[in-house]
Amino acid sequence: MTQKSSIKKHAHKTRKELETAIEQADAIAAQKSNFLATMSHEIRTPMQTIYGLLELIALEKPDENISSMVETAQEAASGLLEILDDVLDVAKMDADAMELDMFEVPVRLLVRGMLEALSVKVRGVRVQINDDISTDVPFVITGDPKRLRQILMNLCGNALKFTHEGTVTVHVSTKTQHIETPENGLGLRFEVIDTGIGMSAEVCSKLFQSFTQADNTTSRKYGGTGLGLSIAKKLVNLMKGEIGVISTEGTGSTFWFEIPTEEVSTDESTVDLPNLVGISVLSVEDHPQGAKEIESSLKSMGAKVESCATYKKGLELATHHPFDVAIIDQGLPDGLGVDLIRDILKVRPFTGMVMYTVRDDVGLSHSLNALGATYLTKPASRAGLGEAVKSSTRRDISIAEGPTRLLIAEDTQSIQDILKIQLYKLGVQADFVANGKEALHAFNSGKYGILITDLHMPEMDGFELVKIIRKQEAKTKQNVPIIALTADVQMAQREAFTTHGFDECLLKPVSLGQLRGLLIRWRLLNEGSAGIGKNTKSLKRDASNNSAINRICLVKNLGTINDETIDMMEMFLELTAPLITKIETALHDGDIDALYELGHSLKGGARSACCNALGDFASDLQDTAEKKDDCVQLVKNISKEFERVIDDVKRLAAE
Repeated sequence: MTQKSSIKKHAHKTRKELETAIEQADAIAAQKSNFLATMSHEIRTPMQTIYGLLELIALEKPDENISSMVETAQEAASGLLEILDDVLDVAKMDADAMELDMFEVPVRLLVRGMLEALSVKVRGVRVQINDDISTDVPFVITGDPKRLRQILMNLCGNALKFTHEGTVTVHVSTKTQHIETPENGLGLRFEVIDTGIGMSAEVCSKLFQSFTQADNTTSRKYGGTGLGLSIAKKLVNLMKGEIGVISTEGTGSTFWFEIPTEEVSTDESTVDLPNLVGISVLSVEDHPQGAKEIESSLKSMGAKVESCATYKKGLELATHHPFDVAIIDQGLPDGLGVDLIRDILKVRPFTGMVMYTVRDDVGLSHSLNALGATYLTKPASRAGLGEAVKSSTRRDISIAEGPTRLLIAEDTQSIQDILKIQLYKLGVQADFVANGKEALHAFNSGKYGILITDLHMPEMDGFELVKIIRKQEAKTKQNVPIIALTADVQMAQREAFTTHGFDECLLKPVSLGQLRGLLIRWRLLNEGSAGIGKNTKSLKRDASNNSAINRICLVKNLGTINDETIDMMEMFLELTAPLITKIETALHDGDIDALYELGHSLKGGARSACCNALGDFASDLQDTAEKKDDCVQLVKNISKEFERVIDDVKRLAAE
């Protein structure tokens, strides 16, 4: 062999080794991202139940001591949910799945709205928060308002955490130092300046790494995961900007970031604004300037807007006039916006609801989700505000001429039963099938104008089903609405479900409010058809013991606990008993694949029936079987927990 051929062979081998190493690194990164996303999802489910229970206790108007404890617990639950969102963001960024949504950003509203939200944290503390925005900064720029707000909230939150007295100031200018000004554009420099404890140069050099804080004592004394600054850096990099910090121990810190952007004329729009002609909107906003901006923005898109400043007046107007959509602030002078939403829905169940607030509260967003309301943080662009209104009104989407009957594909019988009860309460008729193949056959009959489908089904899954239907529609130039039904929180992201061909995503377990909101959007509901009953069973007992059935969840999913609910739970037992037997048999036979499938079926049914612990054990069985690990103890746990569910159904029936 010549030297030349030897070198060539060695180079080829080295390239192959590098390619293999890159593939392995990509696989590890994907595995890590999937693990983080799964972990976040699995923890989120019980946390939502905890938050819902705390919310219900608060609604009971307990004495001051209990109210204080509930408020503390709610803050802790919200904090954990925020951490889970951070973990999801890290997973997305590591998988290169994070994308920016470019809209108009009103800079002054962005900064001042964020500082208004943070003002709650400085009550009783000797710290002033200020804004200092240079006069040459445009009123409106192009950018992602949600992600810009997230960066500033992270930087300001850190500044407040490490500043015991003095000031925290947000300074915005066009005097950039680290980025090139784009052609026909400009650069913006944001600075968060505090008078806090400061840091050494060594500490500053480590700050923007994941899970990193100043040192171990910082984490113990001030708390936090250290994810915030890492996420901020990655977001700024996505915006093609730069981020950094200037600090000296004992004299405070200045966190800064610079981004390239463009000015938007206040008389023009860089995006197509939604058409809101004929839509009537109620705006409940106590800040005069904020109310004026909401009204002018929506009127410019064709909406009819009526404004008021109080909870009392808002409820009065909604009672006497059937608005298509209500936009409500959370902090009203005579009450909370979320309570007003509940009260309006009692008299106007078909009014679309938008919470438009400076509060960035994950717990609140979950409460609103259960009510079928949209959660929008201030400030949104005109397009963002218009889209929120459009997506919340039943006028926003028109099903094409033709059939409007609903078809639902779901292989778990107990989930079918719950959906049937919910649809009966809402006055909507639907047909059910148990797998994708049956769904395709039924769909091709031409009887159906909308399809809700589970993703994981035998014969043919939801992904394959929507793929085939969309191929068929490409020839006929039709587009029937298809909604994904799943427990995967990542599929709820718009970019996820639209990529697969779905028009919307419905997350399991499905609450009555979620389902009602979806059916309103797709015009399958008529006035007066939502016969949502009142709870007829006691809920307080559920809060004081370790029940196998979560009654708070039952009310959220079914609107009531009555004889019909008990019949449904007894039917769940009847359908699930053979499933438990199959799981025990599969374990005895060593059929690990069957355990995986049975775990998946039990998980969905148990969680939809609000048997959360049983659902969690089933989820663990599915995961463990997938890894081919020992499932003996999990099957024992499932059998024991099912016995607890049987006992709880008996207690429920006896009350």
